[in-house]
Amino acid sequence: MIAVEGFAADGFPMEDVAQDELDGADASRVSADLFDLDADGHYETSVRHSDAGITVATDVDGDGVTDKFTAVGRDGQYRTWEIFREANGIGRGEMTESGEL
Repeated sequence: MIAVEGFAADGFPMEDVAQDELDGADASRVSADLFDLDADGHYETSVRHSDAGITVATDVDGDGVTDKFTAVGRDGQYRTWEIFREANGIGRGEMTESGEL
């Protein structure tokens, strides 16, 4: 699933998923790491690890909303989407890359 509404990188939770979300029989543990890759003092990249694989969401232009999203499955398959905003504010994802690592 792609969250085309994006997220505000500075407001992204640092902690793991709440325990009550993990209590279900099929619940997976998810953790997130934040990175300030350009050293401007703002986290623009979020890396999430789960049982399914890794996702990387990046705010390329610094507006606080995800512009690039990559999912890497445990099988080595990956897909990258660029997230575009329409004039009305609605986002849409366009797959730009896919392959196998």
